[in-house]
Amino acid sequence: MISVRPLPRPDDIAPLPPHRAAPQFVNVVARLTGLNAVIILTGMVTGPITARALGPDGRGELAAILVVLTLAPWVLDLGLSVWVGRERARGASRADVLGAALPVALACSLLGVVGAIPLSNMLGEDRPVVVAFLQIGLFLLPLSVALQTLVGLAIGESRWELFTAVRVVGSVLPAVVIVLLAIFGYLTVTTAAAAYLIGGMLGSLLLLRLIKGMRRLSLDLSRSRVATAFGAKSWLSTVGNVANYRLDQVLMVGLVSSSELGLYAVAVTVGSLTSTLVGAASTALFPRIAQGDAELATRACRVTAGVVGLAGLLLAMATPTAVPFVFGSDFARSVPMVLILLAASVPLAAAGVLSAALQAADDPAASMRAELVALALSVPALILILPAYGGIGAAMVSAVAYSIRFLIQLRPACRAFGARSRDFLIPTRHDLTYIMRRVLRPTVSAAESP
Repeated sequence: MISVRPLPRPDDIAPLPPHRAAPQFVNVVARLTGLNAVIILTGMVTGPITARALGPDGRGELAAILVVLTLAPWVLDLGLSVWVGRERARGASRADVLGAALPVALACSLLGVVGAIPLSNMLGEDRPVVVAFLQIGLFLLPLSVALQTLVGLAIGESRWELFTAVRVVGSVLPAVVIVLLAIFGYLTVTTAAAAYLIGGMLGSLLLLRLIKGMRRLSLDLSRSRVATAFGAKSWLSTVGNVANYRLDQVLMVGLVSSSELGLYAVAVTVGSLTSTLVGAASTALFPRIAQGDAELATRACRVTAGVVGLAGLLLAMATPTAVPFVFGSDFARSVPMVLILLAASVPLAAAGVLSAALQAADDPAASMRAELVALALSVPALILILPAYGGIGAAMVSAVAYSIRFLIQLRPACRAFGARSRDFLIPTRHDLTYIMRRVLRPTVSAAESP
């Protein structure tokens, strides 16, 4: 039941976890990095299986389904999950933040329901399986958007165990189903898409634990307006971020063949192997900066970019041999795309960390401007380049867009955190000491941290 500005009941106000001391940050990043590694590992198991079973055409149809359904909840939640995470990290009650955010988010999600049929027909064109699954996913958007709002709640409360469980179930369960389907000869675009859709939804349902026992939400129209104003800025930043990362594949759904999209999807799978630390650092960083720990922004940015660059170099050396061996000779054409995307992963990593840091530091507009400029440049570039150059052109445009995003965010980040540009770029010997001290002595007190 939703009431108008009730006094929150005691069971509606779950206490926040105590402020996490700085030494625990590295442990959280390590845990989330391990989580991302598990997710990417499942992708490396299912990627070759689906590539060999479906071929470039079928793999392209599967990518067309997954990329749209992954992007849609981010587009339609209006950035309110970010606001929920920030406010909960600062001590606002669950009833207050959900009461302000959920009604607005659900109203926005209805736009996807209304446009489900025309949008799926436009993107799916003459591919009936793609059309059918896009319609199913878009009709389920109210549930998807509500669950995404709860993700913001989990991050704001630093509920990393629950966050981990949601991500693991949502990735491992579909992987297990796909392996079984392949073993018994039932792996098709239809069964693979169903496995991903159902598995991801079941994983997200674990978030309902966060509202167990809540009797009501606190609806406050003035708070909803504040949430919407902040969320709109954050939404532009988040959507720009996701769009800059996924837009190439979305446009490829309608501008290139399924085979070319399949090749590029494999390249993205391999290129994303270096991104395990990016999501971990950004996720763990958000509540810490929202609580006032600004020094972590510079250290997290330079360390993340340095680690991603080193990992990308090692992976690039193995790519020409590994990709055809793992995915099959039909995907050898993906190799140049992979190499470009690995180079692009360094500015992407730095931009991702800065985006999260700026949003947590109450400056979502700075991140928003960077995302929109990059998006404004990449959309026409992709439309012009994709028909002629396909996946290689998409990879090149992505590399330029990621670099532009990072450079535009760098100046406001320097101003917000009182740092120089080099503080975000160049790792120091103290970074290694800092990390090793936290890993080896996780119980050190906050007073001992530099």
